[in-house]
This record gives sequence, C-alpha cells and structure tokens, in this order.
Amino acid sequence: MPAAPRHAKPKTMAPKLRALTLAATTLAGAVAAFVFLQEGSAAPVSAHDAIPVTRALPGSESDDMIAAIHRNVAARMSRQARLAAQAARAARRRHLAALRLARQQAAAPSPSPSAAPPPSTGGDAAHSALGICIRNVEEGGSYAWGPGNGGGAYQFLLSTWEEYGGAASQHGVAGPAYQDQIFDNAIAAGGASSWTNYDGC
Repeated sequence: MPAAPRHAKPKTMAPKLRALTLAATTLAGAVAAFVFLQEGSAAPVSAHDAIPVTRALPGSESDDMIAAIHRNVAARMSRQARLAAQAARAARRRHLAALRLARQQAAAPSPSPSAAPPPSTGGDAAHSALGICIRNVEEGGSYAWGPGNGGGAYQFLLSTWEEYGGAASQHGVAGPAYQDQIFDNAIAAGGASSWTNYDGC
C-alpha cells in the first residue's frame, strides 16, 4: 500500500460530527426549556414523552434522530392540547351544572313561614266548655282542615275567618294555636251564634 503524500490532508469526520452534536444538543435544550415552561419543573415526564439523547451520527442517521425529536415534540404538544381541551370541557360542565342547580333553587317554592296569630281580643274561649263542645261537634276535636265550605277545628268559612282577624293565606293551613286565636276573637266580638245556632252547644 503506497504511503500518503506529505502534503495531503487526512480525511476526518470529526468537524461534521461536532457540528451535528452541537445542533442536536441545542435542539434538545430548546425542547427541554419549552417543556419546562409548559408544565413547570415539578411535572413528571413519562418514558413515552422522553426525548432520546444520543450522540450525533453522520449522514441520514442524524437526520432520522432530528426527525424523531420533532415527532416527540409534536406528540407532546398534541397531548398538552388534548388535556387542555378536556379541562375546559370539564370546567364548562361544572359551570352548567351550577347554573341548573341555581335555576332549580330559584324556581322551587320557598316554605312560607308560619304566620303568627293575630292579637287576642280577650278571653280564652277556645279552652272553655263552649270551645271544646264546638270542636267536638264540628271536627271530632281535630284541628285538621277538611273538605267542604269551612275548615279546621271550628269549620271556619273564609269570610268568618277574615272577619275575626285571620289572614287569608292561613285559611286551610293554620295550626291549632292560630285557629284557637281566631275563635277567641270571634267569641269576644259576639260571634258565638255562628256556631251555637247549629251545634247545640
């Protein structure tokens, strides 16, 4: 084998390898910075998303490595976009559910507070022999509101109820104390005949 002439430069791949290695290192650094800015330093990186770090290879192998890096970056960005879209959809579902709940609560009738009985006009006729007799004759002693043209323990007509201080909104729903108070008012105002003429009390 003949010796190489002294003035000939030996052919080497070292400069090309250095340039490719530098390019791959720079690209890997840029990708790492991008990932750090997108997710923060505490975000775990899965093996699937990891960017392979290999030494630069000459020719098409180096191009293949750069193409693989690009594919990995594109896949990671696509996955980030999917996760952001899923989070946005979940937030929208929560917002719509809160709106539906607020609408339902606004539409639901609020329970009316129990009205206080009107002021007493004197006496305790409801607990007298007359009051007990009338309750027993009218409703068997029960304060329940029943069907018909009257209601409650004393079978009040709405007109009688209102005449002696009862609120129209309480006719048909008032409890025992309220009914007794309206009866007391009626008796104190001289309205006993509304019952005594019919009940035999």
